[in-house]
Amino acid sequence: MDLYGLPPEQFTAARDAAAKHDKTLKALRRPTVSAWVVNTLVRRDPALLDALLELGASLAEAQRQRRGDDLRELGEQRRQLLQAVTARALELAGRDVSASVRAEVESTLDAALADTGSGEAVRTGQLVRPLAYAGFGGVDLDGAVAPLPRRPPSAPTRKDAARVAELEARALGAAGALDDAVRAAERAQRAAEAAAEELGSAAQEQAAAACRVREAEEQLETARQATAAAKDRRTEAGKQAQAATRAVADAQQTADAARQALHQERLR
Repeated sequence: MDLYGLPPEQFTAARDAAAKHDKTLKALRRPTVSAWVVNTLVRRDPALLDALLELGASLAEAQRQRRGDDLRELGEQRRQLLQAVTARALELAGRDVSASVRAEVESTLDAALADTGSGEAVRTGQLVRPLAYAGFGGVDLDGAVAPLPRRPPSAPTRKDAARVAELEARALGAAGALDDAVRAAERAQRAAEAAAEELGSAAQEQAAAACRVREAEEQLETARQATAAAKDRRTEAGKQAQAATRAVADAQQTADAARQALHQERLR
């Protein structure tokens, strides 16, 4: 009997019954719900798991060849693939599960995709607990797999092969779209850098023009003040000229009167 192909609630009774014939089975631990969901995927759709692990290796190679900005694009593809395989695993399990169980299933598949040892552990179909990959170092596999002979997966059907081909085609299409996006991003970056240079030059020209405007305004104010002072001086000079003119007229009248008086005096 394949104990780790049974739902968790049936595991204990089946294990105890099998232990009557093989006492070593008594020490086997019941799988968590998330581990059972992954084990079910291994048994019922092994080709899909193989495709996931193969694509994981291809993505890892692509990641090693990409720069930092490109890794985010590949990470998004990886998340989408994990979500799709997780959804298929839950569909095969045929039951509603909590959000935490779903997260554990996805975490386990992520570890299998990223870490070779975890991938082999998942392939056994005898997981006892979920796996987690932190992004660096190895995955803790201590006690994660039951010590039973591995159940060989069933041969892939035509439907499985078609699904693998579909996944491969999607992966190739996604890789091509990623390359197009990278080239477009590089073009946009170059355009942004050119625009930044133009903006810098325009800002410098604006600053220089502002300086010239300030200088012109200062010169204009100085000229205005000089004009006002000249007007004041002109007004004052006009007043003085008028006073001098009146003084001349008065002096002329005085001189005329003096000459007249002198003339009259001579006639006597």
